[in-house]
Amino acid sequence: MRITIKLGGSVLEDAGIRNHLLLQVLALAGQGHEMIVVHGGGKSLSRRLSQLKMASRFINGLRVTDAETLAVAIMVLAGEVNKKIVSELVGLGAQALGICGADADAVRCLPVSDLPGYTAEIGFVGKPSHVNRSFFDLVLGSGLIPVVCSIALGPNGQLYNINADQMAAACAWGTGSSALIYLTDVPGVMDESGAVLNRINRAEISQLRSRGILSGGMLPKTDSCLEALEAGVESVFILPGSSPDILLRFINKSLKEGTEIYANI
Repeated sequence: MRITIKLGGSVLEDAGIRNHLLLQVLALAGQGHEMIVVHGGGKSLSRRLSQLKMASRFINGLRVTDAETLAVAIMVLAGEVNKKIVSELVGLGAQALGICGADADAVRCLPVSDLPGYTAEIGFVGKPSHVNRSFFDLVLGSGLIPVVCSIALGPNGQLYNINADQMAAACAWGTGSSALIYLTDVPGVMDESGAVLNRINRAEISQLRSRGILSGGMLPKTDSCLEALEAGVESVFILPGSSPDILLRFINKSLKEGTEIYANI
């Protein structure tokens, strides 16, 4: 099975949780599954910007990225965070390859400022538009684990900052992944009473959004979930990354937590 997973938030920040998850990635790869790891790094980026006395601003959940912020984002996301994950995977015995969207033209994007609802104020922020599947097929077929940061290539060779949830969705639909797994800080998608919904379809997600039950970071995340499903990914999971053996239990079909979002039948 080809599986795309996304690491972000405290799941990415906590060294113990990260190590436990990477061990599971290695275990699944050892079973013959093709694993694609996509990561964020917004907290690390915000810290570095703060150290540099640079402000963090957001529009509709997307980080405003001027030229100076983009330079720091490339340094932090494609450099520090990406190479940390790659080195940890290699240290565990994996063969991992760290990339951004520009490497081998892996992921192309369009400027968000060209899309409805945004202006040039958003800066160098992109939305994935094309994935080089033949490159990923080559990497995965060679037994490597690609580790993808959320920087992509736009028009005229310009690099753009990408929402990591959108990057994960693109890597899933663009590589023909059977499943997309968001490993998060939250237990899953919850209803109005706070109960986790274990299995819902994309129509029900749309209903939760229209009723105002989903808010904050769950809005862009579920946007990405719906995009992946509409592009042909069979199922999308939002799972608590800190839960013991969460990926192993996913592959063994013994999950008792989290939410599976599936295409309408």
